[in-house]
Amino acid sequence: MRPLSTLCLLVVLGACKSGGYVATPANVASWNHAREMLDFNADSNFGGGTLRSGFTPDPWGFPLTAGGGQHPVNVADLGMVDAFDGSVCGRSFVTRRPDFHFTFHAGTTFNFLRFYVVTNNNSDATLVINEPNGQWRCNDDHGHLAWGSARMPAIDFHNPPAGRYDIWVGSYDATANNPATLYVTEVESNHP
Repeated sequence: MRPLSTLCLLVVLGACKSGGYVATPANVASWNHAREMLDFNADSNFGGGTLRSGFTPDPWGFPLTAGGGQHPVNVADLGMVDAFDGSVCGRSFVTRRPDFHFTFHAGTTFNFLRFYVVTNNNSDATLVINEPNGQWRCNDDHGHLAWGSARMPAIDFHNPPAGRYDIWVGSYDATANNPATLYVTEVESNHP
């Protein structure tokens, strides 16, 4: 397994920079721990594929069941922070295997890319993403007052790097029977 410090976009005195947040060595250690507890190299539960800019339909929806399954992992126990803003990754029950793998090929430029989830039963979904550089993103509630479905997660990427994105769709509680759809979009007006 590659240690995260070799994967970071910028290493300055043992800290990684992503977005406006500079990760501490403790953050890097927690991301490495997460890579041990969540099997990002395992076959995904629901599939995935390759995305190229201009994909259709947009948003592109992928049905799944949100939650941690029979043996859930609580992301809060991993001690991670979001690589973009440093917010603590809170309670989120996920499976050990990712739900999806999406690959962006080198040379493909996405100005904007959003992953978001909508559940069929109004359960409180969560979203965890392992980026190609080994850093992690997480979200429980999207936090946009003007959007509906306040308890649905959304994670935005601006000019995301090429490579594989491993995605877990969890639930705030430990339930596992939450029919949902993961959406991928390049259009900022698409949201939960």
